[in-house]
Amino acid sequence: MGVLQKLSELNLVIKYRKQLKPVLTSYLHFFENTETSVWGSITEDDEQGIKHAVVQSGKHKGPIVEIGALFGHTTNLLASMKRTGVILITVENFTWNPFSLPPEVHRQFTMRTLRYALEHCSTQVFDGNAADFYLANGTLKPSLIFIDAGHDYESVRKDIDWAVSTGCPVISGHDYTVAHPGVVKAVDETFGNNISLYGSVWIHQRRECE
Repeated sequence: MGVLQKLSELNLVIKYRKQLKPVLTSYLHFFENTETSVWGSITEDDEQGIKHAVVQSGKHKGPIVEIGALFGHTTNLLASMKRTGVILITVENFTWNPFSLPPEVHRQFTMRTLRYALEHCSTQVFDGNAADFYLANGTLKPSLIFIDAGHDYESVRKDIDWAVSTGCPVISGHDYTVAHPGVVKAVDETFGNNISLYGSVWIHQRRECE
């Protein structure tokens, strides 16, 4: 690589330093936490937890709701594991992603990732905020709610509170790790020791539904 090319690339880094900062932050976080996250996606242990949650939800009627699709990897996993005919609704507002993609690019990428599930696996995308979804679906009775959107305490607590209010028999979520204390605090405050852990996936079942 010549000197001029190096200088040109350095100028680009300086020019786009604000845009690159969150990307670098995400990269370093994922690089330092490879034992609990596969670059923001799920580990093999996490997959086992999700499979268990889906199997348990199969004992009950109602759709599966995923709060936070990101790029659709877990959505595809849920779609592949659920019973045929069970509706899967994933909620995503496309306002954040670890690579700082613009919302329209993030949306396009995710919708393409989910193409097969949308066309063949009774899967729907609610394009909007979780709060809007909750308001629009006040009578919804899911069989499973999987929470993996905002990881700050307030966001997770709101998602859990809504899930509990629906009477959902199986409530689960991702990133129950020391790297996400907001998730741990919200889950522990609500369910105490009444959860199962698979990797960083937590699962709560209503005792009468176990």
